[in-house]
Amino acid sequence: MEWQVKPISRRCAVSGEPLKVGDRVVCIICKPEGASIERADVLPANLHQFRPQGLELGRWTRELKDRFEEEREARLQLLASREEFFLSLYTDSADPSGDKAVLKQLLALLLERKRILRSIGKPAENIQRYLHVRTRDEFDVPTDEFQPEQIARVQPALETLVA
Repeated sequence: MEWQVKPISRRCAVSGEPLKVGDRVVCIICKPEGASIERADVLPANLHQFRPQGLELGRWTRELKDRFEEEREARLQLLASREEFFLSLYTDSADPSGDKAVLKQLLALLLERKRILRSIGKPAENIQRYLHVRTRDEFDVPTDEFQPEQIARVQPALETLVA
């Protein structure tokens, strides 16, 4: 089952008043019976009036930021996740299915494009050497041809990382 939670609203769910950059907002996720998950963003002063429908799944407080700043932060966080995932692929060399090799190659290409990795020389014996710019560590990345079934097996991870 896949749940989609909408982004922060620009209006208080109780009063309907516009939320402004810098406002503290309580974000509440609820699951009404027989309906999809809902999100309500409420100003703390109005919280006592809020009555969630169905089961409350969670709540947190955050400061409302400018949309462009939020989008930039989200892109940076996604890029950091991709980098961390790439580095984690090298903590254990076991790869019986070959899935790690596919992920290493695809993530290396993506991170090279973002200038987090830099290729060193030309590929040799189906290996491309990369330099991780921040740590100065070097990584051997396979350059083998992919099989359709390999792509199908790693597709869920790719959809999360490349979306």
